[in-house]
Amino acid sequence: METRNADLCVLGGGPGGYVAAIRAAKLGLKTIVVEKEHLGGTCLNWGCIPTKALFHVAEKLEELKKSDIFGISISGYSFNFNKAMERKDSVVAAQRQGLGFHFRKNSIELVKGTGRLTSTNTVEVDLDGSAGQSGKAVIEAKNIILATGATAGSVPPFILDGSGIIDNIGVLSLTEVPESLLVVGGGVIGCEFANIFKTFGSEVTIVEILPRILSTEDAAVSKVITKVFEKKGIRVLTDTTAEEVIKDGGRYLCRIKGGQEITADKILVSVGRKPISSGIGLDAAGVKTDAKGFIIADEHLRTNVPNIYAVGDVIGGLQLAHVASDEGKIAAENIAGKNKLMDYRVIPWAVFTSPEIGTVGLNEEQATAKGYNICSGTFPFTNSGKAFITGETEGFIKIVTDRETGEILGAQTVGPRCSDLVHEVAVAMKGEMVVDNLAETVHSHPTLSEAVMEAAEDCFGLATHLSR
Repeated sequence: METRNADLCVLGGGPGGYVAAIRAAKLGLKTIVVEKEHLGGTCLNWGCIPTKALFHVAEKLEELKKSDIFGISISGYSFNFNKAMERKDSVVAAQRQGLGFHFRKNSIELVKGTGRLTSTNTVEVDLDGSAGQSGKAVIEAKNIILATGATAGSVPPFILDGSGIIDNIGVLSLTEVPESLLVVGGGVIGCEFANIFKTFGSEVTIVEILPRILSTEDAAVSKVITKVFEKKGIRVLTDTTAEEVIKDGGRYLCRIKGGQEITADKILVSVGRKPISSGIGLDAAGVKTDAKGFIIADEHLRTNVPNIYAVGDVIGGLQLAHVASDEGKIAAENIAGKNKLMDYRVIPWAVFTSPEIGTVGLNEEQATAKGYNICSGTFPFTNSGKAFITGETEGFIKIVTDRETGEILGAQTVGPRCSDLVHEVAVAMKGEMVVDNLAETVHSHPTLSEAVMEAAEDCFGLATHLSR
């Protein structure tokens, strides 16, 4: 059995693991990454990148459908789903190649196989046979980062079968657009795919157990998306649970609360993810988890074992690729001898529906619950000249502040390019600017970003293009 030595062994090559490895290597640590599938993890291979590649196609289709309002008449165009899926795959493949290049340039060794802890300093790997590697390998490492991620789970009565009842991996492997799609769970994943496949031509129904879809977003944001979805013809059923699902030939019959029946060709289950923490040797190293199986890590991303760190979805919290990456950087820098703390106060995130959602910090309800005396400013895109130019006037920018100090507590945005616009507020928050600074920053005209300035001005009742 071959033994290898390293300053750091990273278990998992997703956005937490590979970023940690690159940062560690740049800081002079000899680094080995153990990955059983593809570099990039869920984000690159079955999540963020392929989903947004399809979202981009859906955006182009929506632009074609409304081209008449711009005086452009287009007839005879067609949509080739298989070609769109091939392009999605080529985007993923190119990104994988890019990661391989960065590993080689930074002298990071990639060991392909399934790894598990056998002690506080040892990882044993069942090699997958690629690149002439077979059997087992042992990695002796001074430090270890656990970045094994999370996976989708089945929720009764929906048991994943890989063909008709599918998760995010299954829906990204479809060979044709389903005539009808039932989405179980109205969270981020469910709403993004509902939007995409409705644009592609599927009849889409969302079933959500909670009172509204996108329940982690501001209620006003959720209301906008619900209104837009229903206008598009997406059926949204909230406060609803499924009681039974029956396979009927090549389709599925779902009975929901109240006796209503829904028939669908495919069922997408998107009701949360569970950590990949079993089978990786946590007991052998004495690493602790919580009751749900998430690895417990402190602000330094250190577990209860001093030389073992954990990052990304396997530790719970905000299960976002960019959060995992930042956690990976913090863990690597601490291993390299620095003293860095993970700061979760300014974490922006986006939901790629149409219109897009961008969020950072606290909403009004959360800020009030924390004891702030809040003042909010809101600016609708119906009052934006650039939004009128592009024909995208749904949504708004809302900025939440502390009334006494002007501190920016958060922002909730929904509308055109809000996945980008929210970062203007995030940078202001990270730089500890007050809302006055945003309001007084001259913005180019006509731009969508002017809506951020006017929302900041509205905190003082001074927005030029808004009448109260």
